[in-house]
Amino acid sequence: MRKPPIIEHMYLDFDGFFASVEQQCDSRLRGRPVGVIPYEGGYKSILIACSREAKAQGVRNIMDVAEARKVCRDLVLVPQKPDLYRRAHNALIADPHGLAQRIKRRVRYGIGASITCSMGFAANRHLAKIACALGKPDGVTVWPPEVLPAP
Repeated sequence: MRKPPIIEHMYLDFDGFFASVEQQCDSRLRGRPVGVIPYEGGYKSILIACSREAKAQGVRNIMDVAEARKVCRDLVLVPQKPDLYRRAHNALIADPHGLAQRIKRRVRYGIGASITCSMGFAANRHLAKIACALGKPDGVTVWPPEVLPAP
């Protein structure tokens, strides 16, 4: 396997996404240890997500609720809200063109106008790389899943 001499990729992962969305939407949860459970009253199930505050006290994702409560007595349990998380996710990725332009501006004015970059956005790394190549030089190609042909 080739060992690159520099960093070549960026991966973005939101910390405790479901729990942090809950905290963002309900200010009473901010700064508190939060555990997201699969359904209302699911106190004999597992945590499907937990906040940074919960993780700092030893709680982890896919932990039994009873065990998590032993580790963190003040754990606040909230039932999952898939529609809420989907809306937050869609808002975060809704504007790849705007994101690309902000990155391009930072490169142009932070480093120099001679340095350009191409960007590709797609459902996976491989397709994003192909989309990026199609946009060269200095372009942006976005392939939403609905514009791609079926397998």
